This record gives sequence, C-alpha cells and structure tokens, in this order.
Amino acid sequence: MNKTIFRYIFMNQIRALLFVGCSVFCLIMLFNFAEVTRRFPISHLDEFLFAIKLSFLGVPSTFCETLHYVYFITATLNLWSLSRSHQLTILKAAGRSPKQILAPFIACAGCISLIWLFVLHPIGVYSDMLRLRAISNGTVVGTQNENIWVDHHKNNQLLFFRRVNANHIDRLCIFSNRDNSRILADSAEIVSSGIWKLQNVAIVKNSRIFHKDTMDIPNVLSNELVDMLSQPPERQDIYKLYKVHQIRQREEVSLRSYELALHKLLSHCMSFIMFALIAAVICFPINRYKTKTNIALKVIFSGILLRFADNVFEAFAHKGIISVQMASWTMTLAMIGFSLALLIWREA
Repeated sequence: MNKTIFRYIFMNQIRALLFVGCSVFCLIMLFNFAEVTRRFPISHLDEFLFAIKLSFLGVPSTFCETLHYVYFITATLNLWSLSRSHQLTILKAAGRSPKQILAPFIACAGCISLIWLFVLHPIGVYSDMLRLRAISNGTVVGTQNENIWVDHHKNNQLLFFRRVNANHIDRLCIFSNRDNSRILADSAEIVSSGIWKLQNVAIVKNSRIFHKDTMDIPNVLSNELVDMLSQPPERQDIYKLYKVHQIRQREEVSLRSYELALHKLLSHCMSFIMFALIAAVICFPINRYKTKTNIALKVIFSGILLRFADNVFEAFAHKGIISVQMASWTMTLAMIGFSLALLIWREA
C-alpha cells in the first residue's frame, strides 16, 4: 500500500483512539469521584482535594482494563466510516487486497499493544498501589500475598504460605514427598541469607507429631523470590512478572498463579490485533451496506463472547483442568485464526 494512504488510515485511528480514550478516561474519573464521595464525606476543601486525588489514582488501572474494548470500538467505527464514504471501495477497485487494507489497522494494534504492555499497565499498577496507600494514610495495604502454593521440584517439596509480607511468613506448611513428612509453623522469619526461623513448629513424621517452640531450617526459597512473592500477581507489571519467571526457572519451582498472570498479560497484549481482525470481519465485505444498529449489535455480541470465553479458560486454568499456557493462548490464537479464515472466505 502507498505510504501516504497507510499514514492517512493509521493517523485516523490514532486520532479517533485519542478522542474516545480521553472521553472514557473522563467518564471513569467521574464515576470514581461519585463512588469516593459516596464512601467518604466531604465537608471542606482538603477533603474535596483528597477525593479528587483518590479518583484520579483509580482511573489508570480501570482504563487499562477497558482499553482493549475502546480500541475495538474505534477500529470498527473507522472501518465502517471508510466503507460508508466508499474509500475502501476505491482502494479495492484500485487493486488493493484486504490484507493491504488491513495493514494500517494491524500496525496500529501492534503499536498500541506494546504501549499498553510496557507503559500503561505498569502505570495502572503503580497508581493503584498509591491509591491504596493514600486510603490507609501512608501504610502499605493490599500488597500482602495470601494462600500461596509453591511446588519446589528440586527439593521435591510442596510449600504453602498463608500470607507473605517482606521477610515475614504466616502459617507456613512444608510437605516433603521424599519421606512423607510435614512441617507446620505458625510463622517464619528470614533472619539471614541462609536461615529461616520458625515459630510454634509441629513436625509430622511416621505418624508421630513433634512440637518445638522455635526451629531453624535452611533457606527453602531465595530471599529474592520471597520478596517478589510479597505482592500478589495481579498487582505486578510485566517487568516484575518476568523477573519472577526467571527466578522460578532458576530455582525450579512452580507458581501457577504468577505464571497465569504473566501469560494473561501477554495474551491481552495480543488481543489488540485480535480485535482489529474481528472489526474487519464485522465490517467486511466492504461493498455491502451496513447500518449503525447492525454494527453496534455485532460489536456488543463479540465483546460479550470474548469476555465470557476468557473467564472460562482462566477458571479452567485455576482449577488445573488445562495448563496455564493453553488457557492464555488458546482463545487468542483460535480467535485470530478464525477471524483470518472468515475474512479470507468472505472476501474471496
């Protein structure tokens, strides 16, 4: 495709996305402010400014969750507008294939997906943490991780942490598959780089129970991994999740929730391209008249279907019915393949 035409379609998407994105951002800000004022009474200027601050800090995370559908609506409207103005018909008559017509949309989707993954999502995670700290007057809340299962393949052990906060662990359970023994402790402190100090310990071995007030054991997991586990996976960005992934591979441990969160982020990044293809399926063939109602119903149905399918695959992965990789990539790759096949068939 000619560079001028490519740039024209590409910039049209950027302008439309900026307009719709700013509108959605302001709406989220308005709804957040209404929710904050409902929960916290406002009687003077300081409380009003505090409500504005809380409302603004809560916007980025919500905006990141809705940006996929904002782009979906924008791409659909752009394709429909170009089709209604007969610009796509002219391009097709000039010998441009559907692949060439869709190139600017795929390029735009790729750029936005990278910006979302490496910039917008980390900003959303950080702003949400600042909002929680502001609510709790500076103390860190909502960052403690709870109910963590770690499968340590190297030591042939299964570990359970009730809660992890920096170097403190509540309710530690270590199940050894070698001798079928268990170590149960009310709490554990990482006192040095190589020692964990357990409190109120119960050791179950050969159907016998031994109790100890304190007990020192060698470091089961590295301090770096325990520190990363202090934050739940949904409150970590791509940089931290990838670091956990590297440590997990190095120490030969299995962390299903963190692995699922990482693959879910990557699949969400790919969903921008998937939405661009689905928008093309909705609007093509370009020589057929489509009403606003027709387009709107298809957009709503596609969004609901994708959201439902994503929740189903994620639930299967949490239950262990399917693998994490299959859950995160199956729907994305299947929908991209289905969209391409349907698009080629309709334009053949």
